[in-house]
Amino acid sequence: MKKLIITLFALTIGISSLTSCSADSESATSTTNNSNETVKSYTHSDLELELLDEVNAYRVSVGLNPLQIIEHISYKSSEHNDYMLATHTVTHEGFEERKSNLQEVLGAYRVGENVAYAYSSAQSTVNAWVNSPSHKANLEGDYTHFGASIKTDEQGRKYYTNMFIKK
Repeated sequence: MKKLIITLFALTIGISSLTSCSADSESATSTTNNSNETVKSYTHSDLELELLDEVNAYRVSVGLNPLQIIEHISYKSSEHNDYMLATHTVTHEGFEERKSNLQEVLGAYRVGENVAYAYSSAQSTVNAWVNSPSHKANLEGDYTHFGASIKTDEQGRKYYTNMFIKK
């Protein structure tokens, strides 16, 4: 009984800790980098690569193209995870700024974002996203590239940000 209660509590936290966000740009032809921003490099952890592999495996399983990794997208995802860790929130706050950066630096036309909190594995996170209509829409969206970051807080809980773009 205790194990069932703990499992239900973890599931409740996980379900309530999923949010997604996406937007298309009207200025698809504007790819000039006027902000003097540069493309940032990023080194993925094994767990982040596993998450990206899980997303692509899901996309291929439903007949969609696999997405290509762009390190700059993961860098922006990492910055967002730093913000969520600092504020102890699961949020899309600042999405418009991240979207604008990806448009200016990478020439993105469409940008989407999934975040999650407290899932123990890449597979459980992707499974939760698949079972959420708004997250599933991003997973199955008309995108070409993606990136992801996973950061862990002092209590060992993971913050996930997975961003998608179409160039």
